[in-house]
Amino acid sequence: MKKALYALLALCIILPACGGDDSGSVESMDNSSSSSASASSSASETASVPSAGEEAIADAIVSTLTSDPEWPFPDDAVCVAETTLDAIGLDRLVELGITVESVEAPIEEQGPETQEAFVNAVLDCVGTSGLATFLVESSNEDPEDGPPLRMEDAECIAEGLSREQWSIFLQGTFDGDQIGDDVENEFMMAILKACPQMMVNMFKDELDLDQAQAECLGDAFTETIIEAIASGALDTGDAPPEIFEELILIFVGCGVDLE
Repeated sequence: MKKALYALLALCIILPACGGDDSGSVESMDNSSSSSASASSSASETASVPSAGEEAIADAIVSTLTSDPEWPFPDDAVCVAETTLDAIGLDRLVELGITVESVEAPIEEQGPETQEAFVNAVLDCVGTSGLATFLVESSNEDPEDGPPLRMEDAECIAEGLSREQWSIFLQGTFDGDQIGDDVENEFMMAILKACPQMMVNMFKDELDLDQAQAECLGDAFTETIIEAIASGALDTGDAPPEIFEELILIFVGCGVDLE
């Protein structure tokens, strides 16, 4: 049930957490770009002509990103570097002590202002299309984990969650690439609320149900059951007995063979 979340966790391992107060975070992800290519073009066009110092630092960032085998967006490295530096500005770069050498350090060692600018640049340059593609590819790495995330569901996640929600989730990954259960549960609930059809597709793909059965389950599931799914309580067996009793009645009512 939590394949989408696992894909998102993989995303957060390679992206830094946001630092500080993201004043532009309430804008929806779908406003940033309709595709990776258009986002890169738009972000590049809005950036000012870089100075020699900024260009040298940008080149160093591009080199660092493209040489990292875990960096999933090599085609957007130039846009990410230029957009990050344009957001900070050369004078501020000097104040922060950012040099060609310092940008080679892991992003978690950079200051909050740099982290925030970098994350916003990734979201602007990669766009919803790039994020959706990455989520699908990440969910398809291990066939034993079940069917991969559908592209339609990945696109819904990328477009349906706001920048603020992405920012909050990324912040939760900053401590040793781990996130707390409360942040994880809140993010999964946001996904299920933004993309209710995703749950129907999960039922079809993971339980091998037909469309009518899957839609019946999706309509019958209460918020309490959805919270149990989001928290992982159903997977671990920690949900209250009445939740499992309610589930049995729902499955039987929707014509699902429990065997």
